[in-house]
Amino acid sequence: MPMPRLVLRRRTLAEVVGRCTSSRQERVFVGIGRVEGDRYVVEEVFECKNISPFPETRFVADPMCMYRVYVYAEERGWEIAVLIHSHPAPPAPSSEDLKGMKMWRVPWLIVDSSSGAHRAWMLVDDRLQEVALDLL
Repeated sequence: MPMPRLVLRRRTLAEVVGRCTSSRQERVFVGIGRVEGDRYVVEEVFECKNISPFPETRFVADPMCMYRVYVYAEERGWEIAVLIHSHPAPPAPSSEDLKGMKMWRVPWLIVDSSSGAHRAWMLVDDRLQEVALDLL
């Protein structure tokens, strides 16, 4: 199977990284767009409130925000194409992220909130695989 590819605008990535590196809490975003085989093309990105009781080290996206973004995507014939969040650590999935990846089988873009470094990952056949990032 070819390596999954996440297609995202440079401007959008820069905005997300900027929001993540200016916060001491984990930030969470949902990207919607088109899934074309192994390509996840992001058209729009929305931030959802982190409602975790421990927002400095964990994230839980506000379920009403997730619902609204999902409905908005459906109205346009799109779907959720990426989940994005920050960590106060290098951009690799945590054990909590791996649990979430089993439920959300899309790329997860993780941003290191201290350095701005970022990498994308997803579970493919239940194995963690890095996702190539194609910037427009």
